[in-house]
Amino acid sequence: MKAYWKGTLACDLLTMPVKLYAAVPAHEPRFHYLHASCHTPVQSLRRCPQCEVMVSGEEVVRGYEHANAVVLVTEQELAALPRPAEHVITVRQCVHAYVIDPVRFDRAFYVEPDTGAKKSYAVLCDVLRQSGMVLLGTALLRDRERLLVLRPAQGILVAHTLFAPAEMLNTEQLALPHRPPHPAESKAAEELIVRLSGTSVPGQWVDHAHEALASLVARKAKNDTNTISLAPRRTRRRSPSVSSAAAA
Repeated sequence: MKAYWKGTLACDLLTMPVKLYAAVPAHEPRFHYLHASCHTPVQSLRRCPQCEVMVSGEEVVRGYEHANAVVLVTEQELAALPRPAEHVITVRQCVHAYVIDPVRFDRAFYVEPDTGAKKSYAVLCDVLRQSGMVLLGTALLRDRERLLVLRPAQGILVAHTLFAPAEMLNTEQLALPHRPPHPAESKAAEELIVRLSGTSVPGQWVDHAHEALASLVARKAKNDTNTISLAPRRTRRRSPSVSSAAAA
């Protein structure tokens, strides 16, 4: 199992080596897109619609959208920007878990203690569990500084990346009710909650759409006419240059 990130968790005077593993690996159905007539996988190539030519990777520059315009940014300028320390989760503060709105949660990662850190890891998890507190920190993940919350869950430290306030939808744009509910309406809603109350847990939930698709694929795979052998994976080729596209 490959770690998503490896580094150090720095919490004031306490530091420990840790690894992050995606708590929810990708489970989306992966379709191959094939040419219908010959069943060859199609390629995604870069093409400039203005010049009507194929474009190589070396001919592509980055543009950042700003104020209804696109500002060109070079790789050298990006490399010169200040960056936080790499491979370090820096804990900024401890807060009560209830102050963080779950709507801000993005991706979840299981935090695993690396060599020599199991005792410190267990102590930290236990203290956070008993106090009802979580850790807020920052880390450079995939070339982007992210805000993280680290919380204990059944003896495991779980890290969640958080959306920044600027990334959230402004709820003032929503058409929400402003009048208080009538007592009779509140009573009916309370009765509804009582009727729906149960002991089921999310772990018992089944993705019926995904199961139906998996069943369909399994049935069709039994018939050779429905399957195509995949060619051995080859080294990724560059997009054709302008000159090679013109020659073709």
